[in-house]
Amino acid sequence: MSGLASADGANGVASTKEPGPASRPAARLGQADLIRAVALLLVVVIHCDAWPRQQGGFASFLYPELDLLARVSLPLFLVLSGVLLAYRHDGSRPDPGFLIRRLRRTLAPWLIWAVIYFGATVAFTGMSADPRQSWGWWAGGAGHLYFLILLPQLYLMFLVWPKGRTGSAVALVASLVVQVGLQLARVLLPLHGGLGTALLLNYGFEEAPFWVGYFGLGIFFGLRLTQLGKPSVLLWAALPAAAAAALLLSAGLPGRIANHWGPWVGGTGAFLRPSLLLLTAVVFLSLWQSAPWILSRGGAWLNRLSQALSRHSLGIYILHPLVLFGVGPLLRAAPGPLTLDQSLPGSLLPFSLLIISVTGVAWAATRVLTRSRFTAWAVGEVAPRLGTRPA
Repeated sequence: MSGLASADGANGVASTKEPGPASRPAARLGQADLIRAVALLLVVVIHCDAWPRQQGGFASFLYPELDLLARVSLPLFLVLSGVLLAYRHDGSRPDPGFLIRRLRRTLAPWLIWAVIYFGATVAFTGMSADPRQSWGWWAGGAGHLYFLILLPQLYLMFLVWPKGRTGSAVALVASLVVQVGLQLARVLLPLHGGLGTALLLNYGFEEAPFWVGYFGLGIFFGLRLTQLGKPSVLLWAALPAAAAAALLLSAGLPGRIANHWGPWVGGTGAFLRPSLLLLTAVVFLSLWQSAPWILSRGGAWLNRLSQALSRHSLGIYILHPLVLFGVGPLLRAAPGPLTLDQSLPGSLLPFSLLIISVTGVAWAATRVLTRSRFTAWAVGEVAPRLGTRPA
């Protein structure tokens, strides 16, 4: 019963066990399912958007821009983590098993899949297996699995995070100052070699201080969930606000930063752009407040889809790049309108198929893995008991 950005249960704060003394009763938050599903799909988009052919024209703008805007994905997960943890514990200190459960769902899967992805990276990209050559890959958290190293750092912070409303507000301001300050420092300070380059530039993406503002924002929201769920004027302003935030994120970087720090503000480094904070807040609040309306209009199928993706979000997150290694080449070699090796607008169809198929196969593989105790543990879940149906 786990997933990215989970509280004690798999879906929102849903749980089948009795709440501990420091927990409020379990409840299901459909908003959490929807936000987690959206964030997960955006992660898949990031890894898929390099596969369509991009040779000049509008494609050379569209796919990189889509990649940049999809960077709101991991920040959404972190805000949601803060929301669910704060809601679940409701101002109380976590119970003694809090950290052990979360390490089991993050670091334990990392230990298994880092080895698997190391082998895949060596096989598919030609990276040397020599530790003297590949140590940087390991130090960087083993590719996209670095997120499983980032989360435990934030869970540790939650143990000492102020749980009252006033304290959480003060902590939020402090966390935003730390996050934005570090994100600016990494591209404004004259760093050339040494420990500063390693901590701020090379590996900042896996260090909690660079993300802590998102987590603090989530805790702030989670302690005010009743007010957060009430429709506000933000819904009327959501589209223009999101457009403005997206334009700010997409604006060209100042020449000095682009010229000297380009390698650290693109790719994974794009997650550390301060302007991403505004887009994350707008998207999260808009999705949270509009989720009941969206899910009610979408019918049972949309509810089932969001719950299915949310339920197995961690496994899908872990597995989908492996699936992409198989599906991507197939769609590049596919005939006619199904090939990724074509210009716009033709590449939009196979690109959409790539996202759907990679997500679907990763979901199915995760479902298979959750059927036994060991493999379920490998994707941060618990195998269902005999006689019960998995969610």
